[in-house]
Amino acid sequence: MNLAPPTGQWFVADDGQRWWFDSGSIALDFAYTGGFPGPEAWELWHGPEDIARWWRERFDVEVPVDEEEAVRARDLRRAIADAVLAAAAGTAIPGGAASVIDAAAARPDVPRQLRAEPAVTCDRLLATIARTAVAALERPERVRVCGADDCAVMYLDISRSGNRAWCSMRRCGNRQKVRALRARRAASETPDDGASQPREEHHS
Repeated sequence: MNLAPPTGQWFVADDGQRWWFDSGSIALDFAYTGGFPGPEAWELWHGPEDIARWWRERFDVEVPVDEEEAVRARDLRRAIADAVLAAAAGTAIPGGAASVIDAAAARPDVPRQLRAEPAVTCDRLLATIARTAVAALERPERVRVCGADDCAVMYLDISRSGNRAWCSMRRCGNRQKVRALRARRAASETPDDGASQPREEHHS
């Protein structure tokens, strides 16, 4: 089992473009399976088997998920999304969201062991996700919204300098730089008001 799964996942934009997004936190990846408000197409969990697949893909572990566990997973997912939205906006985390995250974080998580394979359940994995969310939200100033004008994707800035500006440099970063370059070129090519007017001739 991988107790430190890598972060990041593929997104598909409205125009069909497929792009890689690294949220900086497994808890945000968890929330971005469908916890944030948005189109129904963003929902990746249509049944418990989809959650079990997510555990397998992320943690390399086979964990059965029943209907009640699926409800708890979706509740935690929405709570993390609500908390991240508040942190990004610079407002207090809603009490209901904080209660759901804290309750999950208080349960036993997956223990690290030297020899034995750790006992893994869906609830233990949810506790691991919740504790990761708590750690991320303890630095709310690092929860950022993409700097592109037409993007609202959020991420945890884990860069050493703390100056990550885009959800993806290849996607929004490049697009924004191209727009800024075009705007500067357009401004430099526009004549000023004085130069655009013909000079008035005076005759004696």
